[in-house]
Amino acid sequence: MQRSKKIGMKARADQVGWILAAVLGGVMLASGFQTAGDKIAVVDLISIATKSNIGVANAAQFDQLKAARQNLLQFVEQNPVITSDQALQLHDLVEKENPTDADKASITQIEGAITTATKSYTDLAAKYSDPASKATPTADEQTQINNARHLADTMSNTEQRWYTEFMQDLQDWSDKHRQDNLNKARDAVAQVAKAQGYTIVFDKGVAPYGANDLSDAALQAMNAQK
Repeated sequence: MQRSKKIGMKARADQVGWILAAVLGGVMLASGFQTAGDKIAVVDLISIATKSNIGVANAAQFDQLKAARQNLLQFVEQNPVITSDQALQLHDLVEKENPTDADKASITQIEGAITTATKSYTDLAAKYSDPASKATPTADEQTQINNARHLADTMSNTEQRWYTEFMQDLQDWSDKHRQDNLNKARDAVAQVAKAQGYTIVFDKGVAPYGANDLSDAALQAMNAQK
């Protein structure tokens, strides 16, 4: 049986957080070219997005989604005697963003049946694996062994397909929430800048020593959004 791959996506990458990689332009807000009358400020847009209430909640949910999929891959690697119906049920239950208590109970019940079936197979296979033993499986036992091996082989292929699918699902989820969160952060910056009379706002990535940092005020404004 092949060893399952671990989901390699990180919920946080250094200070960028669950947002992964966000490419920002130099000028956040601008009303034409700079003139003598322009009032300039800076913000840390990534920090605003990740430290906001919704950013923290999204990071926690991403971790949960990733852990659920990782746990499923590890489980099927260790307990591969799984029918197609059981595999489909587990897959659909684990993919839910907000599983109910009933969903969690169903997962536990299905995994219990799978664990029992896998142990039955391994115990039976071990019984006849000793070359020194002259015992041979009965016809029914051989059928059970063959069926279990077929299920395990099929599950090995399914596991690899799930890995690829889960990676893409997590990336899509992250991309969507990253963009939504950055849009909310930009809206908060625009709100604060307008209220305080700033006409140009640079991201600190391109103006790290700029004065008039609006990050804290924008974070408060973003957390106040409905």
